[in-house]
Amino acid sequence: MICVLGYLLLVIGCDSARSSRTFADRFAVVAGGGTHDSFQQHTPVVRNGRQEDATILVAPITVRANLAGYHGALRLSLLATPVFNIGDGIQMDVFLVNGSNRNRICSRYFDAGRNAADRQWIAMDVPLDLWNRQDSQVEVQVSGGPQGDLVADWLALAEVRIDGRRSG
Repeated sequence: MICVLGYLLLVIGCDSARSSRTFADRFAVVAGGGTHDSFQQHTPVVRNGRQEDATILVAPITVRANLAGYHGALRLSLLATPVFNIGDGIQMDVFLVNGSNRNRICSRYFDAGRNAADRQWIAMDVPLDLWNRQDSQVEVQVSGGPQGDLVADWLALAEVRIDGRRSG
């Protein structure tokens, strides 16, 4: 009986860990994403011995998340890593979208095939200025490397969160 109870607690614990909500759960595909595998949420990704519950974006793809309820000086914090060590790299651009305005606020090129430092989870901290903005969204665009080779251009994002004050 104790073994059955322990097993049930383990299964329930694993299920709740797998379905834990993060800011990345707000992402929706707005461009690209040609196959159902182009946007994968809550997928375990291991890099350099560290496993994270990740959202995988397969280039070319653009996802957006609504920032409703947030205001002021905030930060988008996340971990990012290429899933594979091959190809010509992956470009990630982060935009703050407000109405018809789309401003790039972060840009990062990952090349795990040639740069060993890109074969681990990389902490990123992107400032978001949401003063007097009602309809803001954060957009993440993932594209191929400089040669346009899309082979293995999978980028994993984990621990995606907004740090700062939340209104309401």
